[in-house]
Amino acid sequence: MKKNSALSALLGSTLIAMTAMAAPGIDEVGDPDSFGNNVIYLGIAQTPGISLLDDCTPDPTYPPDPESRCITLKPQPLTTTFDEGKLDYIKLPGGSTKTLICFAVTPSMNFQFNNLTGTDQPSARFVARPVITIESDVLNDPALTDPSTGLPLSGRIVLPLSTYSESRSLEKGERAQKQMFLSRSCIGGLVSRRSLIDNYGLSDSQADTFFGKEITLIFGASGSAQLVDYATYFYGIRLYGDR
Repeated sequence: MKKNSALSALLGSTLIAMTAMAAPGIDEVGDPDSFGNNVIYLGIAQTPGISLLDDCTPDPTYPPDPESRCITLKPQPLTTTFDEGKLDYIKLPGGSTKTLICFAVTPSMNFQFNNLTGTDQPSARFVARPVITIESDVLNDPALTDPSTGLPLSGRIVLPLSTYSESRSLEKGERAQKQMFLSRSCIGGLVSRRSLIDNYGLSDSQADTFFGKEITLIFGASGSAQLVDYATYFYGIRLYGDR
């Protein structure tokens, strides 16, 4: 009996030690909820193109993609802004991921600064960013609020992702054209169990239910242009999570 008791105590202490090693805290790994989980891919989307032009009248010889968007540029040196929603979406079945939704996003942009005002200009600008809306029935709880506005979430979290911006001066007649493909990858995630609790006030139970129910992600884009005579912008995004 004594031997069995000693063996049980040894096994118990070993199990406790192994459990402690297998479940590090936030101070050790930053995101203990996902620690040790496997990566699972959740889908891919690509937005149609957004064009900023002096004239958005379609060319009948080369008709545009019906899903594309065109914004008419304001006269220089005024600023043109755009905010285009639901360019594409991904609908995740409940239980698709356990504790987070991560991303890899690659924007493509082609734009030209061109000062046509006849005088030097101190401020030319181009900004373009993905805007991702996360929708879930769990977020309809009126007690849940957006920390940036203080307003109820009303079923959705809206997340702009900074990817590229440029601001500079232009001499009269100066022109500068740029074409770029940039990538940004997940760190804290679009959304995680920890961010739902710490940033949006969900309970532990609500955060678990969030990942257990259907989630829709809607991909839009916003930005602005000043002293730009044309621009095009679109992006591709791949989602992944954990299990």
